[in-house]
Amino acid sequence: MSSPFRTLWQKWKSLQLPWRRRWLAGADLAGNTYYYFRPHASAKPRRILQQNPRIPYSDIKIPVQWLQWLRHTRPTAPTIQELQLDVVRKEQLKQLAAAADKRWASKPSVLDQPRRRNQELGVGDGEGSIGMTGKKGESTEAVDGGEGRGQKLEAGIKGEDVRDSWGEGEKGRGQNPWVKARPTGAGEGYQPESWQPPGSGR
Repeated sequence: MSSPFRTLWQKWKSLQLPWRRRWLAGADLAGNTYYYFRPHASAKPRRILQQNPRIPYSDIKIPVQWLQWLRHTRPTAPTIQELQLDVVRKEQLKQLAAAADKRWASKPSVLDQPRRRNQELGVGDGEGSIGMTGKKGESTEAVDGGEGRGQKLEAGIKGEDVRDSWGEGEKGRGQNPWVKARPTGAGEGYQPESWQPPGSGR
């Protein structure tokens, strides 16, 4: 709450008298004052800021309303009542945001469903999807009936005979599919010879 003397001083400073080069436009809640400035009588008035000498230069925070006024995007200067209402509005927004965060935190998340399902089945440490990682990094391929398929796949790539127990009775049992997939051609078994330096022509 400003004192009567300060109110009279601001009214006197805001009078646009002919001999004045600058006149007061208003002030913010931090004590910074804003002026209209005219270099000479025929010049267009400019808008300047005079900081509060009690506040360090690095700690000055100009309100958004006064920034708009300084950049000529706002025609009229903001009032103290407008700045006070804006502070109240920001505090209310903070309280509403905190209440919304509490409501969202109390609701179950969709991302927690796979973890809870793994904990109920006793698979893994509760993270990741089912059948990917088990206890202490062990494979859980036995859950979906695929135990040992990784070893068979690796053996088939090396060219070993792979007999699939779950493929009995089907055509081609015991055949290695990786042999058929190998490229065949004249240069398949080609091995380059070791390089020998040519003999001297002397």
